[in-house]
Amino acid sequence: MQRSQQMGNVFFCIYVDHVLRNFTVGHVGIGRPSSMHCGAAPLCGVLVLESGYGSGSYHHGEPAVHGLWPETGRYGTSQCIQPKERADPSSTSPCYDDLSFMRHEWEKHGVCAGVQDSSDYFSQICSLSKAPLAVMQSLKGKGATLEEMADALEEDQGYPVYYVDSSSDSQIYLSACSAGYGRPWQLADVAEFSMKCHP
Repeated sequence: MQRSQQMGNVFFCIYVDHVLRNFTVGHVGIGRPSSMHCGAAPLCGVLVLESGYGSGSYHHGEPAVHGLWPETGRYGTSQCIQPKERADPSSTSPCYDDLSFMRHEWEKHGVCAGVQDSSDYFSQICSLSKAPLAVMQSLKGKGATLEEMADALEEDQGYPVYYVDSSSDSQIYLSACSAGYGRPWQLADVAEFSMKCHP
């Protein structure tokens, strides 16, 4: 095989890999959308909900909240706004049963969420996730698939489905924004960030 043909094959493989990593059908995809744009909102991100259909630690009887992730750095244009108090959570919240996992979420995502402290962060997560998780639980009891859950959340309930993770994690990402430090996060379509979360 000639060198030019070999190089052509290499570039083709790189191109296919790029397409597969960023391929989505509707909101269902193999890879997350490349970047979230906050518009005029200082903070934007995703509320990630586990269907329970996943494998390993993502496999459980009821849907559950994974976390609230500001889309900073390569994930989006959200600012990283530090909390007033950085101490780790010392007890579980109503929507979590694993303190070590909560500490992981706080240290990786919460410290950039513009909240006052970890209690504020997890309180907002539990509040934001309660209603959509109830919808998912009802649908799961009827045997709905991950995609059917996402469709029902978006089309029937009006939730801003940003991405459906059809990997072995089996999660639904809802888009959300905040107007800045100490301001509550709210679920919103990306196109509405500037209007709903302008400082």
